[in-house]
Amino acid sequence: MAAEKIRGLIIRENFSGEADKFITIFAKDIGKISVFCKGARNTKSKFLSSTALFTYGDFIIRTATKTPTLLSADVIDSFYALRTDFEKAAYASYFIELIDKSFLENVADNNVLLLSVRTLKKMCSDNCGTRLTACIYLLKLMEYMGYQPDMEDNALSSLSPAVKYAIGYVQQSDIKNIFSFDLENKYIEELENFLYDYIDYHTEIKLKSSKIIKNLY
Repeated sequence: MAAEKIRGLIIRENFSGEADKFITIFAKDIGKISVFCKGARNTKSKFLSSTALFTYGDFIIRTATKTPTLLSADVIDSFYALRTDFEKAAYASYFIELIDKSFLENVADNNVLLLSVRTLKKMCSDNCGTRLTACIYLLKLMEYMGYQPDMEDNALSSLSPAVKYAIGYVQQSDIKNIFSFDLENKYIEELENFLYDYIDYHTEIKLKSSKIIKNLY
């Protein structure tokens, strides 16, 4: 029986039948991969919690069949706090939907995976400013996807110096340091307005979760 161990983040789930489901894992060195999870929705299933959205873990899958099938799962982080806070859950859903719609299957990007895991962990912390954290994540994600805002672009000329500084700081920093600054709420709102319009324009991706985000405030 051919089997493979992968490490990744669950970014989508689709129900099948009464108790089965398929999960999409954004995996290290692999990219998106769809995995069948037999009986995972059954309340007694060993996969009930380990196949939930946002779960980051090690998964052993059977690869001999046409559709990879889950054999075991070892959770590294479930990011449980995301499930008990509507605001955080809304942003996290936006993140993973954007990844899911932006990447083809089997196209790996380990930087995006690391950024996503670090961001979800940051959002679960008690002192997290969710709106700013989301902006920082999206700025860095756009950079990795090749849509980095050009600081010389006229579209940025109307932004306040504080917002321009924030954009430049994130662009020049590695993942470990991108969250080490703060902004006043008025500048966070300005950055949000610019960023979500920028993403909509440059990616041309329609996301269901974006409507929820834009109606939060």
